[in-house]
Amino acid sequence: MELIFPWVLYIGLPVVIILPFLKFKNKDTFKKGKKVANVGLVEETSYYKKLMRRYKFFSALALTGLLLAIGVCFVMMSRPVEVETVNEEIRNRDIFLCMDISSSVDELNLEICEEIRDVVKKLDGERIGITIFNAKSVLLVPLTTDYDYILKTLDDLEKSLEMSLASFSGNDFDYDSTVYNYKYEGTLSDYGSSFIGDGLASTLFNFPDLEENKERTRLIIFTTDNELNGTPVVTLEQATDLCAENDVKVYAVAPDNIVDEELFKECIESTGGEYYRASEEGVFDELVSDIEKTDASVMEKIHTIITDKPEALVICLVVCMGVYFLFSRKVKL
Repeated sequence: MELIFPWVLYIGLPVVIILPFLKFKNKDTFKKGKKVANVGLVEETSYYKKLMRRYKFFSALALTGLLLAIGVCFVMMSRPVEVETVNEEIRNRDIFLCMDISSSVDELNLEICEEIRDVVKKLDGERIGITIFNAKSVLLVPLTTDYDYILKTLDDLEKSLEMSLASFSGNDFDYDSTVYNYKYEGTLSDYGSSFIGDGLASTLFNFPDLEENKERTRLIIFTTDNELNGTPVVTLEQATDLCAENDVKVYAVAPDNIVDEELFKECIESTGGEYYRASEEGVFDELVSDIEKTDASVMEKIHTIITDKPEALVICLVVCMGVYFLFSRKVKL
């Protein structure tokens, strides 16, 4: 137990100690009632002595209750608290899901969303974010530990991907423009599509403190078919070189129709990450397992929890005031 304002007691306790010794002039002497002669005879009677003992006893109890109540008030004003220092370990890993939202990757992206949902539910303190790209990159969710928001965004993506798949399959479906366009908003351009390097590089630079905090573990889960259509600002080779320079590992999952697979695999593995074919058995379990094996740097966060503890003092105050009012009535103070 500690006191936030201990100086209150330095003032209050001397006041409580001095108060009983202070004498005040009784201005009501002989103003209430009549003078009585020969009271000495009455004072010698046993009944009078009994009443005086009772009076002094009740007066002492009432005064004690009042002084204790004042003392308790001073202690409450000093604000007694319980101070707890918590040393918390925070897993220091950042994960970005970077998705090529070209229609040719819809099926793979839908599977990834389902798998990432399970990954998110197991996270404890790690930050995760989501970016999507086509000709332009869009940051859907910046790095956050708000896992409920991540899951909601994955739900929205899944609905959009399912509607996109249904539209290309020729099957009847309930069209909703808001849902359908969710994955396309902000990613389209007249200058091409599937700018792979731009999408990956944009995701890389969405990691905060790349230069300042080298100790943090960072990785990107990357989905694409590597089918470039146009001239990007950054090539895949340049984007993966940037990732390697900043110690960001890329874990890429690609469909069977991936373009330039050997070059793509070489670029991805140069970051220290892994390349996976979506058609391979157990590929997503392997992806999740490899991610979990990455060393998550651990950061210690020390914070202090201050909890007010007035309960016992409030009970004491009520008891002391009760004693004062009860016995003051007995002697009519």
